[in-house]
Amino acid sequence: MTKTSLFILYVLSAFLLAGAFGAIHNQISYTVSPEYFTKFKFEQFSLNNTAVPERWRAAEVGFLASWWMGWPLGIFTGIAGVFHRDVTTMRRALLWSIPFIFAFTLTIALCGLAFGYFQTIHLDLANYPHWYIPSQLENSRRFLCAGYMHNSAYLGGLLVIPATWIFHLIYKRRTP
Repeated sequence: MTKTSLFILYVLSAFLLAGAFGAIHNQISYTVSPEYFTKFKFEQFSLNNTAVPERWRAAEVGFLASWWMGWPLGIFTGIAGVFHRDVTTMRRALLWSIPFIFAFTLTIALCGLAFGYFQTIHLDLANYPHWYIPSQLENSRRFLCAGYMHNSAYLGGLLVIPATWIFHLIYKRRTP
């Protein structure tokens, strides 16, 4: 296998991995606020078939909302792998970067959830004029916290690119 073919395989895999991350992420955010899905995301993604369990639909929303992040993540983190000395080292580094990317992005998402928790201690919905907040929520605070988590996951997807480059630089220095 060449570095080019490994890079292409990595980018293609990134689509599935990004979608899987979204599906897993949404299991956590569904636990925080089922209403975020039942009164917002299911409608947004036209997933209103009540015969399908809500958690399954939440996972589907996560996959559909995040698979496309595989494109920039796969390309920009995969390029860092090309600079390793040979294909074997590149493959090993890219494989190790996958759990790093998952953990880093999830950590940023969870930090967003925590930030949302503290931001909404004294909740005033007037402070959220640019957020979609459906009427008749049973728990507006949890809804907003799930929103903070979702927004932070996208921020994590952006920040993980330079973090992964640093990961590859450290990996390259420590690999003989």
